[in-house]
Amino acid sequence: MTFKFWNLSLIIILAVLFIQISPVFAVSASDQINVVQQVLNCNNNGICEPALGESSTNCPLDCPGPPPLPAPGGGGGSRDTIPPTIYNLFIGKITLNSAEMSWKTNETALCQIFWGKTQEYKEGSTSETNFYLEHSTELIGLSSETIYHFKIVCRDPSKNESETTDQKFFTLTPPNLIPPANIQNFEATPGDSQIRLVWQNPPDIDFKGVKIVRSENFYPQSPWEGTPVYNDKGTSFLDTGLKNNVTYYYTAFAYDKAGNYSSGAVVSATPFKGAIPPTISPSPVVSPPPEIEKIKLEDFDFYQEGKKLFLAEESKIKFKTEEPLTISLDYGKVPEVLKTIMITLEKQGKFFSFLLRINPEKTAYLATIMPPEEIGDYPLTINVFDYKNQTLKKITGQLEVFKAQSQIKPIPWYQKYRTYIYILLVLILLLLIAYYLKRKLEEKNQKEKIRK
Repeated sequence: MTFKFWNLSLIIILAVLFIQISPVFAVSASDQINVVQQVLNCNNNGICEPALGESSTNCPLDCPGPPPLPAPGGGGGSRDTIPPTIYNLFIGKITLNSAEMSWKTNETALCQIFWGKTQEYKEGSTSETNFYLEHSTELIGLSSETIYHFKIVCRDPSKNESETTDQKFFTLTPPNLIPPANIQNFEATPGDSQIRLVWQNPPDIDFKGVKIVRSENFYPQSPWEGTPVYNDKGTSFLDTGLKNNVTYYYTAFAYDKAGNYSSGAVVSATPFKGAIPPTISPSPVVSPPPEIEKIKLEDFDFYQEGKKLFLAEESKIKFKTEEPLTISLDYGKVPEVLKTIMITLEKQGKFFSFLLRINPEKTAYLATIMPPEEIGDYPLTINVFDYKNQTLKKITGQLEVFKAQSQIKPIPWYQKYRTYIYILLVLILLLLIAYYLKRKLEEKNQKEKIRK
């Protein structure tokens, strides 16, 4: 009887359990297929695609759902308290004035980026307007050749925030487009079938070498004209195997490490055999066209240390020694058919000439020279030649070279009387020590009197 009772009880319990759990197993074949299809439809590509069956239920990474609501009364609940994770930060396409960057978060987040030249990030900030998993932005209006600091702050829908540590990048350095100054004191000494060339290299820090080209027609206008005869950073060269009684024209182009060439220093000479060199007659001045005839010294601009110099009385230009001098003529003031614009400086009975060459932008004819080392007045001549190498215009002026006086700053009173101040402080210190010792001695004497 007892056995039957327990068997009956066991059967009743199993029946109840079957009834309670039967809905779990009551899934049709079609329902099982749908579930499998929904799981397979989640491609985890970071994009919510409802058309493919993705939802916040079966694909939470692609379709994150709304944050859970807090429990009634503010207590407990399953509210999200974990801040988003920022990862895969990439900085690319850095230019002179801009930079692009991208990053990801492990949940949708609204991000801000702050940047500046210091870790205070004072230069700017930008904010997103929507929640994303993948983020990108472009910073523009930056300064070239500058280190920028930045940080990223991201907030998820539950207002949990996280931020990166200080990050930084370096904007690109602008290319060097400034040519070096021309070589100085370029001289040619002819001999029998040879010409010796000597010069002084410019003081530019990025100076790399000198390329000298030669022609029997006229001064080569660029480093790629004529016959190359020298390319190094020395200060002399002996050109041999030449024809006697033939005039050779040389142009020396100083160049820097960036490949910029100076406008060109020029010199000519005629080899000869014998004791007396041949006499070279100056080229005659032909009648210039009206546009050349009207050119004056005032049309040329002179710059030193980035400042424009102005003509003084008697067509004189005053400038300091030891600093390069740039001479410029507006490109539109002369026709393109011109062959050469040359400036010649006379120093101690010797003549040194330089070409004014068109800049890459075709806005001006330019030449940069080093002033004479000795102060004084130096005659200046500007010659304009046509395509036949005939002188069309000769303009004269004068350069006045002076040495800048170093301004002696007044010595502050506390430096001028520094020694006296030190002595006074020492005396005060000694007086304080003496006063302290005197007080101690008086206290000791007073104590001895009390004991007696």
